[in-house]
Amino acid sequence: MNVVQIVGCALNTGAGRGIRAVHEALLDAGIHSRVLGRVERDLPEDLFARRVPLLQRLPVGVKNRVYMWHLTRQFGVIPPNFHPISHGLRLHNTPEYRKADVIHVQWAHAPTLGPAFWRAIKREKRPVVWTLRDMWPFTGGCHFSGSCEKYACGCGQCPLLGGKDERITSDDIAFKAEHYGPQSVFVAISNTIAEQARKSTVLCGRAIHVIPNSVQMSQLRAMNKAQARSALGLPANTFVIASGALNLADPRKGADIMRHLLNVYRDNKNVHWCLFGKGLAELADPVPENCTGFGLIRDEVTLNQLYSAADVFVMPSLQESFGKVTVEAMACGTPVIGLFKTPAEEIISHGQTGWLVKHGDADAVVAAIETARALPVPSLRNFGVSARAAVIDRYSPEAIARLYIDLYESLLSSDQR
Repeated sequence: MNVVQIVGCALNTGAGRGIRAVHEALLDAGIHSRVLGRVERDLPEDLFARRVPLLQRLPVGVKNRVYMWHLTRQFGVIPPNFHPISHGLRLHNTPEYRKADVIHVQWAHAPTLGPAFWRAIKREKRPVVWTLRDMWPFTGGCHFSGSCEKYACGCGQCPLLGGKDERITSDDIAFKAEHYGPQSVFVAISNTIAEQARKSTVLCGRAIHVIPNSVQMSQLRAMNKAQARSALGLPANTFVIASGALNLADPRKGADIMRHLLNVYRDNKNVHWCLFGKGLAELADPVPENCTGFGLIRDEVTLNQLYSAADVFVMPSLQESFGKVTVEAMACGTPVIGLFKTPAEEIISHGQTGWLVKHGDADAVVAAIETARALPVPSLRNFGVSARAAVIDRYSPEAIARLYIDLYESLLSSDQR
């Protein structure tokens, strides 16, 4: 079976590493899988498709920048969360694409998928699998809609554009609805994303499968907490709470909740915070003395140490497609506090592997932290043991690859009938 993976993100990012791990698990299972898109230069070509040449990428990048510049002049500042369909790479003209039995769009993203690619997809007779890693495949251009639900009624007058656009978002959503051909099959990485997709104008009435993200479990283990704290220079005898996001100051990631938590515990010498990600200075000014910021963590060893050093991990994000850090923390033997109405409730078993609290309720998060603090140490450690056991097999690349292989085989057998 030949499968081509269309990837719109770099494979050295968090999402990209998960895609790469599943790709390698597919190879180990005997599937001829190749990756097309933003493939790093140092990856072996016998395992990954050729990197798209610079002379092909450069004009596309320039055209997209010019297009976004025109939008900026028309609507003001365009948030990074917004990418309308514009110019893209002609990945459908590559040998890997032409040879594939199954086309798998692993990460749909405007700068990668242009109108020509969409038109090719509409004509496809082969199975096309779309993994929904955020909301972009069924919105008028945003990756996450926040409180806006216009994607369920055709978009238009987008709040990200100040409500001033008449056609851009509605045209985008109509274009997507028209060009998902009959061979397109959709896979959400959480039930949360699946539910949003089902009520969208673009994908309502379509079957939406759910296959979660993978997490590279071989690089995550439950380390001795005292040793992990010593390695990171953290206090040995305090209650350590960890949290992290790409941007800690992002409202969607629960910045308001985190500010409240830092203020509540600002003068508490029995609690110490460990935060990773950019934006700490914007989140808290000044940063409390009982808070250590680690910035963006690029290596797995430090990340493993940080998760393991914590007594509990807080996941305050208000809107997520999956929440990879929840699984990573649990894989390191750390219970997690998350919010209902987010993918955290699909991962955490309340009262067994962590705690779930009311969506957006900062005081409820404080109460959950206090519940964890009140537990005897052996009881809290048992939460961590249960947390690791709950995720270690379920989210491994091998398990997720097996689910995709089953889907590929069912699609190909249906085609042959």
